[in-house]
Amino acid sequence: MLEDLVRQHQQDLLDGGRTISIALGLHNPAAHIERAEREVLDRLLPQLGELIGPAARLIDCGPFTGLRTAQVLMALERPKAIVLMNREIDPRIFDTLTAIDSTAEISLAPASASPSSWDLPAIGSGTSLALIAGGGFGFLSEIERRNLIAGAVQTLKSDDFLLLTIELAQDGAMAEAAYQDFGLHLVRSCLTRLGKSHGLEPRIFHEAASQQVQFGAVAQKEANIQWQDVGCLFSPGDWLAMGAAQQFTAETLSLELAEFDVHKTWHASDGRADVVLLKKK
Repeated sequence: MLEDLVRQHQQDLLDGGRTISIALGLHNPAAHIERAEREVLDRLLPQLGELIGPAARLIDCGPFTGLRTAQVLMALERPKAIVLMNREIDPRIFDTLTAIDSTAEISLAPASASPSSWDLPAIGSGTSLALIAGGGFGFLSEIERRNLIAGAVQTLKSDDFLLLTIELAQDGAMAEAAYQDFGLHLVRSCLTRLGKSHGLEPRIFHEAASQQVQFGAVAQKEANIQWQDVGCLFSPGDWLAMGAAQQFTAETLSLELAEFDVHKTWHASDGRADVVLLKKK
């Protein structure tokens, strides 16, 4: 739960940690990825129902659970189940899905589910389609990505599918400009959740070596974060890292998803993102 994550990072800060999870401030996808994905989905969804087949189980497992669930659901023929992996999902998502005339049973993942072990009941006789929308795969750390894919590998059967939106590697200046407003909001949301911050300024920069846009805050002077009657201090120049948005190349994707074959790829017209349909080996 988010409250547990906040408390964990508050204690880590007291213990001297200077790295926190991007999930503290992550509410929505970056606008440029959301636009690219929406444009691609308008083209691919008419084909998706035929590719997946009838009586499918749709599993929305990404950081932005619910973002594209309704759209993908409408493309499927007589789906049997929708499983939403994020237990903190906005209740309005349920209202949207319930309003759709569908044969699918809507449920949250069981309390025992984790990123690396989804522990989902087998529902439906057709194919399973897992969904990671909004470029959310790129917001996960390497360990988080590995755990999520481990969960997919464990749950999906041979010939099941994973639909994944990835942000492509691009010029650093373009990436920084695209993430500027989004990144400032994200960092401020992280700081607000941690407590009352003083002297910490948001920073967003592209790291060419890792093809990542880094998010964080730097202490411009003696700085601090306070919550209740405790807090932590920062010296001038101290960096509080809050995670990154990973941009991918074809090589990166093949390494991350070795248990899957690329079944089909659709390219955004602006070159910023690909939507990839992967089939479990």
